[in-house]
Amino acid sequence: MKKNIWISIMLVLGLAGCGSGTQSADEESSVPLKSETAGAKPSDWYIRVVVEDSARAMKTASTQLGELNTDDNISKHTLKSLSPFDSTYLDVVFIDPPDVTPGEYKTNFHKYQKNSEDSWMFTVKTDDSNAKIELTWRGLYILDPYIDTEKRTRYHEYRSMANPLLNQMKLVDMANGKEIPAIVNGKPQVYSFTMDGSNERTFKWVVQAEDVNITSIKYTPMSEQDKVMKKDTSSDQDRIIETKVESFDLNKPPTNKGRE
Repeated sequence: MKKNIWISIMLVLGLAGCGSGTQSADEESSVPLKSETAGAKPSDWYIRVVVEDSARAMKTASTQLGELNTDDNISKHTLKSLSPFDSTYLDVVFIDPPDVTPGEYKTNFHKYQKNSEDSWMFTVKTDDSNAKIELTWRGLYILDPYIDTEKRTRYHEYRSMANPLLNQMKLVDMANGKEIPAIVNGKPQVYSFTMDGSNERTFKWVVQAEDVNITSIKYTPMSEQDKVMKKDTSSDQDRIIETKVESFDLNKPPTNKGRE
């Protein structure tokens, strides 16, 4: 039986963090992944932006952008960002988005418009101006609205990796113009970049009116699975190198290890 999450949109957006924005992998993937071949393009949806500084074990997955088929998506579903709690931080915010009071925000929802292009500007912020950051997402979070017994709008929520709207999405690095398709062969992509001496880096998330032409994009990012495999390979190589160095360490006296 399909597992539904009965939740109001305010609670969905209430997952947004503050300060360093750290969030566990369990929290960011707690929404059930629905198995589907395609499905209709939704009018109520969001993307959760995930950034990670693995060298410092920092991660945030609380920033959300999307579209809602309501007239109050700005007034009710926009959450302000709080300042970092300390000098070490990693965060993703929307700076001075349209139609709201200037400031930094954790969520940015637009009014749904069928078959039209839309875009969101967001900024990755960190205290480490030399950090290497990995940016990714977890698929399309689809919201199925219903009216509860008190005549309030609520949502069933599930996550999709096969909805056709994903094929129309891409990430643009505003620092160098690189474009990254949201999904390739059913897998969300991982974009790695360095802060290059800056504490902020701006990106644009684009929903096109047509599918993204993957063959025209020169940059080839990694999928989440490729990233894990690469890390595992690097760890194996490091262990091999460490073993070789230890074997030829002349500062240590020779030892004769018996059979264990």
